[in-house]
Amino acid sequence: MRGVETSADIKGWSDINHNDPKKPFGGRMPYVFVRENKIKWWVTVQGLNYNEVRLLAEKVSDQPESHDDKEKKVEFSVPTWQILNGLEMMGYRVVTSSAIITGYSRHDTREFVWTLHKTHDDWEKSSK
Repeated sequence: MRGVETSADIKGWSDINHNDPKKPFGGRMPYVFVRENKIKWWVTVQGLNYNEVRLLAEKVSDQPESHDDKEKKVEFSVPTWQILNGLEMMGYRVVTSSAIITGYSRHDTREFVWTLHKTHDDWEKSSK
């Protein structure tokens, strides 16, 4: 009798975190999420590794306000267009954007979100 199916049982995945070395990008996703919060005036970037955060900080000429390496989350207090331009110079391209607005009161959510993608060829060049 079998127990709970593991992700290795489903379509050949090696583990739940998808860390199979045979996969492109070594188990990492080539996507980055940029979130602009109009109340806080900070821009959150999620999905970059430590070296990419350092490179982005160089591109925008500013150090991050906060950085959580475990969550791959960094916050900058620079305009969003600077972050998006810096990521574009690093090989990322915007694939989606959307707004999350729950209202215009003080405690309502007003965020804008961009999803960026880096092609396999760009990923290979930047990892060398």
